Amino acid sequence: MRFARFVLLASSLPFAAIGLAFLLAPIEIAARVGIALVNATAESDARAVYGGLQLACAALLAASARGGEMLVRAGLAAQLALYAGLAGGRLLSLALAGPPGALGLGLLAGEGIALAAGALAFRRLARETRPLHAAARGVAIERASLRDRDELLPLVEAFQREEGYAVGDAALGEALARLLGDAGAGRVLIARESGRALGYAALCYGYSIEFRGRDAFVDELYVAPERRGAGLGRALLRALEAEARASGVLELHLEVEQHNDAARKLYLDEGFTANGRELLSKSLTP
Repeated sequence: MRFARFVLLASSLPFAAIGLAFLLAPIEIAARVGIALVNATAESDARAVYGGLQLACAALLAASARGGEMLVRAGLAAQLALYAGLAGGRLLSLALAGPPGALGLGLLAGEGIALAAGALAFRRLARETRPLHAAARGVAIERASLRDRDELLPLVEAFQREEGYAVGDAALGEALARLLGDAGAGRVLIARESGRALGYAALCYGYSIEFRGRDAFVDELYVAPERRGAGLGRALLRALEAEARASGVLELHLEVEQHNDAARKLYLDEGFTANGRELLSKSLTP
C-alpha cells in the first residue's frame, strides 16, 4: 500500500500549488494562461474555483493517503476521476480548438502520467488484497472481528492441544478477544467454506530498531486436519503477508516447532529463512 500512498501524496501536490497560487495572485496567474479577470466577481470566482477548490482536492488526496485500505482505495478512485476529468477536458479542447500550446500540452502530459500512476497503484492495491477474498474454490478468507470470537475459539484450542500447550482456561479466550478487538495489536484471518470455519491465521505487531520500524509475528496458523494438504494453509499465510504489507510491516517473523516438518517446508517455500539466532523466552506472568 506504500506505493498507493505515494501516488496520492504526489498527486495532491499540483492541486496544492495551483490552488495556493490562485488564492494569492489570481489576476497574474490567470493572465499566464490567457484568462482575463475583468472585474471583482471574476477574481472572486477564480479564487474560489482555481484556489479554494484546488486546495480542497489536494487535502482530500493527502488525507486519504493517511488512512487504511478502504480510504486509500477511495482516494485512488478520486484521483483517477479528478485527473481523468482534467485530461478529458483538454483532449476535447484539442479536438475542437486545436493544439493549446506548450503549456497546455505539458499539463496534458502531466495529467496522463498521473492517470497512469493512479491506475497502476489501483492494480497493485487490488493484487495485494486479493488473497483476502478467495483462497480456493468455495473457500473465503476474511478478516475476523470480535463477533467471530466464539467461532474461532474451538480452532484456537485445537491448535493449542496439537502443539501441547495448555487449554481450557479463560485467559485464552480473553487473549483472543483482545487481539480481535484491537486493530493496533494485530489481525486475525478466518477461512470459511459454506459458513463453516476451517482455519485461521493470527498476526501480532511489534516494533524493531534493527528493521527500522514495524515488524510482526505470524503468531498462529491452523487448518482443520481434514482440510490439510489442499493449499489452505499456504493461502492463509499469503493472505496474512498481504495484511502485514498493507499495515506497513517491514519484517515478518514466525516460530516453527522443530518436529513439524510440513510447516517448516511451507515456510521455507514461502520465503522465510533461518536467521541463525536462538529465540529465548521468559514468562512475566505473576
